[in-house]
Amino acid sequence: MGKARIAFRFGHYGDCYHGSQVQPDVPTVQGEFMHIFKKKLKWTQERMPVPMASRTDSGVHVRQNGGFIDIDQSRWDAMGEVGFMKAVGHQIPDTISLFDARQVSDDWSPRRALHRTYRYRMECMEGWVEPEIDDFTHLCSLFEGEHDWDNFCRRETNRSTTRVVETCRPWINSGRIIGFEIVGEAFIWNQVRRIANAIFAVSTGYESIDKVIQARDNPQTEIDLGLAEPDWLILWSVSWEGIPALESTEPVIPKPDHSSSRWQELCRQQQKEILIRQFDIIQGRY
Repeated sequence: MGKARIAFRFGHYGDCYHGSQVQPDVPTVQGEFMHIFKKKLKWTQERMPVPMASRTDSGVHVRQNGGFIDIDQSRWDAMGEVGFMKAVGHQIPDTISLFDARQVSDDWSPRRALHRTYRYRMECMEGWVEPEIDDFTHLCSLFEGEHDWDNFCRRETNRSTTRVVETCRPWINSGRIIGFEIVGEAFIWNQVRRIANAIFAVSTGYESIDKVIQARDNPQTEIDLGLAEPDWLILWSVSWEGIPALESTEPVIPKPDHSSSRWQELCRQQQKEILIRQFDIIQGRY
């Protein structure tokens, strides 16, 4: 009967893996799924059987990503989504949460997403001072539109750095600005973390808006505005045509407790708590 392409969605803790994309001799999310599908379940013998929508760096948390696996149609017909979820769910570690699975067209690719949404929690950065909402909204808006983002990415040879950012706006939670949310069809390696550092630098007075605009509008001139830590970045969602969004309520996020000398460690725990609560809600609904 041939093969069935099965799209599945999942989230994971970023601090437990050396990124999402498979690498030799280190744990990765793609490597984890490959081991499950090839070695444990023996559903495939392909060398790279699990393409994913978005690659993330070590330390970057993921509320929702997606990938696919090609398996025998007869196997899928026999087990369906329920059987797939049980079989894979029994094998994956607690650091990964599997949400759903469905058969898609044979040419479906997770890379061809409609939107990718990232959220960066800037209040966890050392030296952050909450800005005025109008000033911060204007600052975020500087990163919207189609630009050559060569000064806001990890440079890779022979790869286009032109992308469209659809929206970049404040992330407001519990009545305060805690960071920003950025949405686009696709992003370049380190683009969101470099944008985060530029926003932080202007918000704290280390750099001027003019410097940011200069870096944005003059990609041929190297202007380095720094790279923010991965710890506070979350790949919030990825959306595809014909696949319903994974909805959940907005989490309530406590304000960082600066009375503790280890306040950033507490923030790191909160980042995981955000994911845990989101995973519980999503898995309870789907």
